This record gives sequence, C-alpha cells and structure tokens, in this order.
Amino acid sequence: MFDTHREVHIMKWIALAVTSTLLATPALAAHCPMDAAAVEAGLAKMEVSEELETEVTALKDEGMALHEAGSHDEAEAKLAEAMRKLLTAE
Repeated sequence: MFDTHREVHIMKWIALAVTSTLLATPALAAHCPMDAAAVEAGLAKMEVSEELETEVTALKDEGMALHEAGSHDEAEAKLAEAMRKLLTAE
C-alpha cells in the first residue's frame, strides 16, 4: 500500500494525531461542568446583588446549554464571563 518508509512514518504520525484528538475531546468537554460548579460555589459564598446573581446564573445556564449542545468553546466563554463577573463584583 505504501511505497516508502517515509509514507509509513507520515501515516503513523497522522494516526497518532487523530487518536490524540479523539482522546482529548472528552477531557476538554468535562471542563465545563467544573467551571459551572465553581460559579455556583462562588455564588453560594459571596454576597452579591440579586441583579448580579441573576445575570451570573443566566450566563452559567447558557454555558451549560452550549456544553450540552456540543459547543464547548462557546460554553467555556460564557462560563468564563460568569466567573469574571463574580471576581469583579464589588
């Protein structure tokens, strides 16, 4: 099937890259629930206005909905925004 040692070597690297990507995807997807739990813990420990709590909870919920839909990059962005709002709360 392959004519040279170089072609075999390239195919092995491609197979390794594909396998690594497939194995890493579930690990990255698990990051969202941990972020959501951190937001919830922050809300439980901090005294924030009702308005901020509503806003942060909405961002967390949006993030988890995106996570469940498979849009992990967008989910992480929403969850990070929720965390930033908590961290900068006065």
